[in-house]
Amino acid sequence: MPKYRFLGIAIVLCAAIAAAPAQKKPQKQPNQARAGAPQQNKQVVARRVFEELANQNRFEAIDEVFDRNCKVHFGNRTMGLSQAVAEGKGWKSAAPDMHMNVQNISENGDKVTVTWSAQGTHTGEGLGVKPTRKQVSMHDRSEFLIKNGKIVEAWNPEYRQELHRQLGLSKTAASLMDRTEDLWAALSTMFPDPLYAALH
Repeated sequence: MPKYRFLGIAIVLCAAIAAAPAQKKPQKQPNQARAGAPQQNKQVVARRVFEELANQNRFEAIDEVFDRNCKVHFGNRTMGLSQAVAEGKGWKSAAPDMHMNVQNISENGDKVTVTWSAQGTHTGEGLGVKPTRKQVSMHDRSEFLIKNGKIVEAWNPEYRQELHRQLGLSKTAASLMDRTEDLWAALSTMFPDPLYAALH
């Protein structure tokens, strides 16, 4: 099966989580992520990244899913949670209709592997690039290290080159997009707490 690398927005994952503005808190689902055996709970925590945070925009649940000191990897890039949130916010604003689907989930000790697919349309002006109206799709997997009921580390594919290709971006536009992402990441490192709070 061909693999399409795109967002990590992944935010993917830690990245996809805070990509849109927070909404009014819905009433809590009783025992949604707390019932069942510990093995099931790890899988539920990982699934919440996609189904609750990315797709339902339940961003008030970020602190229930991720440890504040979570490290997020995109290929060879490593960032903190606030950096991943900033990157995810930019991609979500660029593709507001992005939807992620969990296709398979497995567990090995404290690690949970999720195979996922995602689709979206580049209709927004996030990350400084005008909308191309092109659809993008991806299919890949992410790994989560879960301890004490929260994600403490996440590994995602490096998606940027493939995303640029799908959008048909020139080298100049692709470079601008990458620099904008890196600037957000740098700012979130310099001012982690205000940025983290602002993106909730």
